[in-house]
Amino acid sequence: MSALNFRIVQSHLAPKKGRTTEERLQEQIEYQEKELCRLRQAALRDPVTGGANMRCLSMAYDWMEEGDPVSLLYIDIDGFRKVNDAIGRDAGDAVLTAVHNEIERCLRWDDVVAREGADRFVAMLPLAIEEDAHAVGERLRASIEKMVFKSREGRFRLTVKVGCSTRHEREDMSPVITRADQAARHSGRNGGNMVCAS
Repeated sequence: MSALNFRIVQSHLAPKKGRTTEERLQEQIEYQEKELCRLRQAALRDPVTGGANMRCLSMAYDWMEEGDPVSLLYIDIDGFRKVNDAIGRDAGDAVLTAVHNEIERCLRWDDVVAREGADRFVAMLPLAIEEDAHAVGERLRASIEKMVFKSREGRFRLTVKVGCSTRHEREDMSPVITRADQAARHSGRNGGNMVCAS
């Protein structure tokens, strides 16, 4: 640790009289460990939804055993930019959080969903073959379609386009996401609010 870092950490700790140097150092070490833990957690969380981010999803993907099936869902909110422009960014962030929470509710206990950016999410379904992923995608699509959102402009609903893809053998995550994204784009070209497999 540099002297500067030591002084910064030291300044965050209120001095306590009657403590030995060893006790003060131990207190500073404990403080740094807590801060490090907090920063590690923050590095794996999406700042808008509070859920996992893509780094966290990538780590979970890498932990999967070689040869086990893994499917990904690429979930894109239909026409969200217009909604966001109409209701404002803060309300738009609240909508994204609500959609994220609904996706989580529709997934299985060991599935992971991360916000990929803007209005897009990626869900990883361990041990799920393409038919399983399609069924989960259809369940969450139908569930989001039933949600009702309120704003100052009135009530509104959202739909999502969902693309599914299953990894081939030892395939990295990137090409699986690309295929799922392409499947979601195919859904969009056909009007959205549907689930398509790659």
